[in-house]
Amino acid sequence: MRIAFVGYGSLEQVSGGYIYDRALVGALRSLGHEVDVFGLRGRRYFHAVARNLVRGHPVRTRPAPEVPAYDVVIQDELVHPSVFRSNRALTAWPRGRSLLALVHNLRSRQPGERLAALKARVERRYLHSVDGVIAVCEETLADVRALGGNAVPGVVIHPGRDHVMPDVDDRLIEERSRAPGPLRVLYAGAVRRGKGLHRLLDALAQEPRIDFTLDVVGSLGWPRYARAIRRRLTRFGFESRVRIHGERTGAALSSLFRQSHVLALPSDREAYPLSCLEALGFGLPVLAPSAGGAGEMFTHGREGFLLDPHDVEAWARALRTLATDRDALRAMAGAAVARWRAHSTWREAAAAAAAFIEAAAAASPFTEGRAPYASAGAAQSR
Repeated sequence: MRIAFVGYGSLEQVSGGYIYDRALVGALRSLGHEVDVFGLRGRRYFHAVARNLVRGHPVRTRPAPEVPAYDVVIQDELVHPSVFRSNRALTAWPRGRSLLALVHNLRSRQPGERLAALKARVERRYLHSVDGVIAVCEETLADVRALGGNAVPGVVIHPGRDHVMPDVDDRLIEERSRAPGPLRVLYAGAVRRGKGLHRLLDALAQEPRIDFTLDVVGSLGWPRYARAIRRRLTRFGFESRVRIHGERTGAALSSLFRQSHVLALPSDREAYPLSCLEALGFGLPVLAPSAGGAGEMFTHGREGFLLDPHDVEAWARALRTLATDRDALRAMAGAAVARWRAHSTWREAAAAAAAFIEAAAAASPFTEGRAPYASAGAAQSR
């Protein structure tokens, strides 16, 4: 198949959503599909909306007459404010027999989202312009349905595990769990309010008897919040126990995963967080929010804990359990690795996605009221 993939900017960005997109594109190519990537310029939300209303489709380059349309166009749903009105325009490019949305999180469904009702109207109109939805988890697909996407065929494609290959065995887990010293906590996420680092610090402050260190890995692109975090560190006297690294990739990031005991991600909400999946592979029990799709990844009480992100006392209790009961830590670490090994690979994820994409591409184009894209049909729909 000839597939066009549309997103904001480059796929080489380091957030979990871009890692998913990049790995899926790579896996589709490894299966023999031709995938061209189109990067749109990122803009502020309502600037993108206004530009789409006034100027039309953001990718306006017309192909040479001999260049055929793509079989399928896949858009990362993140671009919806830039294309929600003009997706069906005859001048839109890239064009395909069908148009699919790859949905990580609906913007309008995020906790604390400003002007969420207005954004929901934009997002709903966008969903009505596509022929099918690829969702990263069941929870995300349920959100699509709740927003009015019931008529659109959908499929859930969990990410694969093997974009990282942790070199972790039972001996390492045993030695790491039994070694004396502090509980080594890892936070891997952007340092912004919605990811909840302040709540993790509050939980640790509630348990003064916990001996811990905390490594913070992630973008520092929100300076005001980062300053508030540093003030919290000073107020709690945590300066010597917390290291803020900024973004890390490759061997540097793997080293932090290998040396840690537990991953804690107290976000407002997560869809299917790749940092948690990676943590399982390194044998780290995961503390993640109960809001979202993390429960599709691991089982509460076995490979980690699913916790109300606003229940600081629950986070404190979970951290205390892992800090003071090394047998429990060891058992959860072993279960985490086993869960990761049983998880699907990217090749398996891409094969499932390709089956859904092929069904969309095989549908008749120019369905009444849906031109220039076809209905994806009911194959593998939910």
